[in-house]
Amino acid sequence: MPIETLNLELFSLINASAEAKPWIIHLAIFIANDLLYLVLGLLVFLWCFGDLANKERALRAVLLTSIALGVGYLISLYYPHSRPFILGVGHTLIEHSATASFPSNHMLIFSTIALSYLSVGRRVAGGILLLMAFAVAWSRIYIGVHFPLDMLGAFGVALAINGLGVYIWPLCQTHIMHMAVAVYSWLFHPLLRRGWLK
Repeated sequence: MPIETLNLELFSLINASAEAKPWIIHLAIFIANDLLYLVLGLLVFLWCFGDLANKERALRAVLLTSIALGVGYLISLYYPHSRPFILGVGHTLIEHSATASFPSNHMLIFSTIALSYLSVGRRVAGGILLLMAFAVAWSRIYIGVHFPLDMLGAFGVALAINGLGVYIWPLCQTHIMHMAVAVYSWLFHPLLRRGWLK
């Protein structure tokens, strides 16, 4: 079976039906759009109030995610796959710009952060984040703005970037952390001095 045919068939299985229950639709939209802010807020919290180890893990996750998003953007330029609603397939439950769908940026962010925490031995946090990533993948397909292949591609990119990160991060983490903490201390010195930030 051609991969595009399989992609369409899997999409039709996951995408919301015309009889979808309102509470499932609302849940899917929340996961697809709003869960991201919770995770990003948590990373900011860990940097601002966590110890040095928490700061390092948060910064590592953010940097790897930034690289993954850059790689994803380059892929979208050379493989500009259309979104389901552009092709006129499935049910679309939210408005979305007609940008390239492959790979999914949301899945890139969640899966890269999850794998980053797993790769440094934070199994509970990484496992929870990975479950969130799969939930986001389901929700983005369910509401009709992504195909399953978009999610698989994003996870593959996240896996590759984290694989490289395992070898590259130890070589530069001290220098990067020193610079990041120095800039943070300079920018927020009054708040740090008062103990409002850590």
